Amino acid sequence: MRVVYAGSFDPITLGHISVIERAGTLFDEVHVLIANNRSKKHYFDLAQRTGLAELSTAHVTNAIVVPFEGIVADYVNANAVKAVIRGIRNSTDLEYELQLEQYMRTTTTADTVYLSPYLKDIQTSSSLVRMFIQSNKTELAQTFMHPDAYAKMVTFAK
Repeated sequence: MRVVYAGSFDPITLGHISVIERAGTLFDEVHVLIANNRSKKHYFDLAQRTGLAELSTAHVTNAIVVPFEGIVADYVNANAVKAVIRGIRNSTDLEYELQLEQYMRTTTTADTVYLSPYLKDIQTSSSLVRMFIQSNKTELAQTFMHPDAYAKMVTFAK
């Protein structure tokens, strides 16, 4: 079964990676959509975010990283996707994700599957990593990112 895990991944964190790893054990193909939401101000551009995701997920053999501009529902419908994976860390995430699920139900035939990160990665967020970078404390981001992606990210953040 083909599933999609979509997000801005700005940048991809260990929390995201743990959701991708878990999805990789449950499904045949995990399409990791690196969304380019034009209404969002991304810290890293689409190519950088895609590269970081590729480095971070290379060990998940059934994960396919896809840079994507457009509506996730369009990708789901055009690619015979059966489920959309959404990561949940806490009740605040759940509230937002339930709204997205309702949208997906009205625009696709895909089901939504909620997965939480591994417990050790549950408090990881891209916002936290960006805060470290913007505060010139890039080294603090290291504990929240895949080592190869962190090394590459440091070259982008200079």
